[in-house]
Amino acid sequence: MQRKVVVISKYFILCVIALFFLFPIFWILIQSFKTSIDTIAIPPKLVFSPTLENYSCVLTDINFFRSLKDSLIIALFSVFLTLIIGVPFAYALARFRFRGANQLGFFVLSTMILPPIVIIIPFSKIFNYLRLLDTYPGLILAHILVNLALVVWVMRSFFLRIPIEVEEAAIVDGCTRMQSFRKIVLPLSSSGLTAVTILSFIFSWNELMFALSLTSSAIKTLPVFIATGYVGFLATNWGGLSAAGIIVIIPTIILILCSRKYLVTGFSFGTVSK
Repeated sequence: MQRKVVVISKYFILCVIALFFLFPIFWILIQSFKTSIDTIAIPPKLVFSPTLENYSCVLTDINFFRSLKDSLIIALFSVFLTLIIGVPFAYALARFRFRGANQLGFFVLSTMILPPIVIIIPFSKIFNYLRLLDTYPGLILAHILVNLALVVWVMRSFFLRIPIEVEEAAIVDGCTRMQSFRKIVLPLSSSGLTAVTILSFIFSWNELMFALSLTSSAIKTLPVFIATGYVGFLATNWGGLSAAGIIVIIPTIILILCSRKYLVTGFSFGTVSK
């Protein structure tokens, strides 16, 4: 009986915590179905006549779809290039011993620890000198730097858990180092690759600081569009802002739900390193 009470108490606490963290999304969802008058009502209205006007305005706004295109281009290219750079880099840190390997690894990790606000001004100066401001290559490069540490450290942990004898056996059988990496190591670490790919995409999709500081008019990602398109000098379009926010988070929710098994496996196997 006592054990049953403990289990029920744990589930109750978990439900309360989940409700606490999900409440902002629930509130945004409610706001997205309110009229402009209902969104600013005091006290807030919990009973109202729902409307789809906010979603209609967002989905008929050509600027929204331009921002959607910009976000997709930047997220997909930055994730692809981050994996191309980060996965071999992680493999080198895990398998090869050379002077400064640990220092190099921790330097990469420091790029994830450092707050973006600290390096925004140097980035702006450098990108302006290189003529990369307000361009796809510039923002893609910034997002690569944001995601590289995640890919390197998670994949390094995966590679360390794969017995080196497996690769040595493949090399004895005639495989080159590159062939053993491509045909044996990568398939064995597929859950880790899936996890870092999804997380890198989400981080790039949601990133605001670099997108707001390194672009102006030619490039405008969805977070920048939402932050500037519905917030005016005198008023904020809370209904349109909420509707756009809900639409933007739908792809990430679907992505996480469809690949939650790989994410759980990726985190459980990719947390131990030596």
